[in-house]
Amino acid sequence: MTMVSAILPSETAHRLLESIESALNEKNTYELVTIIDSATPVDLRTILRRFEQGKQIALWSALINHSPILAANLLDHLSDTDMISLVSALSQEDIVPLFERLSSADRRLLLGQLPHDKSIELKRLLPIAFETEERAALQYPTYSAGGISKSEVIKLHSDAVVADLAELLRKEDKYLERLEWRYVYLVRESGEFLGALKIRDVMMLPFGAMLRYHIDDSIPICSPELGLQELKAILDATLHSVVPVIDSDGFQIGVVGFKHLNEALYLQSEQQRLEQSGVFGGDESRTMPWVTRNLRRLAFLLPSVVLSYAAVSIIAAYEPLIEQIAVLAALLPLVANLSGAAGNQAVAVSIRELSTGDISSKDLLYVALKEVPIGALNGLAIGTVLGGLAWILGTSGHVALPMLIGLAYAISSTMAVLIGGTLPLLLKHCDLDPAMLSSPLLTTLTDAFAFFSVLYLAQLILL
Repeated sequence: MTMVSAILPSETAHRLLESIESALNEKNTYELVTIIDSATPVDLRTILRRFEQGKQIALWSALINHSPILAANLLDHLSDTDMISLVSALSQEDIVPLFERLSSADRRLLLGQLPHDKSIELKRLLPIAFETEERAALQYPTYSAGGISKSEVIKLHSDAVVADLAELLRKEDKYLERLEWRYVYLVRESGEFLGALKIRDVMMLPFGAMLRYHIDDSIPICSPELGLQELKAILDATLHSVVPVIDSDGFQIGVVGFKHLNEALYLQSEQQRLEQSGVFGGDESRTMPWVTRNLRRLAFLLPSVVLSYAAVSIIAAYEPLIEQIAVLAALLPLVANLSGAAGNQAVAVSIRELSTGDISSKDLLYVALKEVPIGALNGLAIGTVLGGLAWILGTSGHVALPMLIGLAYAISSTMAVLIGGTLPLLLKHCDLDPAMLSSPLLTTLTDAFAFFSVLYLAQLILL
């Protein structure tokens, strides 16, 4: 089986690949760990992402037996889709030590995306120290404060003193590297959140000082239901690096900061970009099985066939007209494509403003009033150009054809930006994904309207 399907970008990456292959073939795990530890992140990411699954399984299985924390950290070099695929293929014996050392965010991702039977098994492996927090976080949407929160925090009982914290930090623990160590959080006997302190401030206190008397009241809290933009507003308004996430019962699920927020915003934008391009189910790489890639693409293409047929049926209805004025066949796709481009611009702006919270699904009239003038002005400008092109192609004896094409595009462009601007809001109002559905629906509607406007005006004016 071929390990790499494309040429590596540098000589150092090529040497790294050869070294890893050699260590794997010789089953020299110590040498393998040494090679990976000394590799640059860029080259390592390039190599790992181009491994086919068989080699990935062999590599991670070897690393898990020698250094589970290194194996867990290496998963950060893979896309979420590749990570899920790899973990799904690992044996249960390999998954157990790996799963325990993943970050809480990665554990939740796996629990949400793996097959149900494997997900149930993994839930039993949640670290006891953070099990309650992680189970609570699983209840919230992926792109919410609760969904992106970090569960590995330092919690102490309300009567704790500085010496208790020092003792906790001295302990050798396999989760220590994952802890949020800048703050310590106090909880009552009932488990209810009491307050937080900076560890830096705690270390300035005597060992016998009770922590609850030094709680920092300037540390804000946030609800796990908050969306990403609402969370950003809270983080923008505080100087603290992370804020505790507290549910309605007063239980602290974890903490969240700009690092977690920025990662979530990036992943959300990438997901929207892929869905707008017709790639569903997460990131896609060419090392994935071709059957999986085919099925995911067909999920977009097959419905598009139906939608495209609905638009093209308008042309069939005007077939006699096109036989008489053949140049229309050349102009129809031009008007439709340019109308679609104008509509996609409006879709992109609406989806971005929805994701940033600048507009909501209730702002239909506001969006429509902002888009229509732009569509009309650009429609007249581009329509004039199209009219000139129609005159160059030939009018087939119909001197009004250039004017007709320009007018049809102006109307079609105005409708395209109106539809493109408001369609994401309508989908959002119906609890449907605007990024996934806006593009195919917009294409169908703009094509249909463009075909109809050209052919109807041609029948009305030229015949």
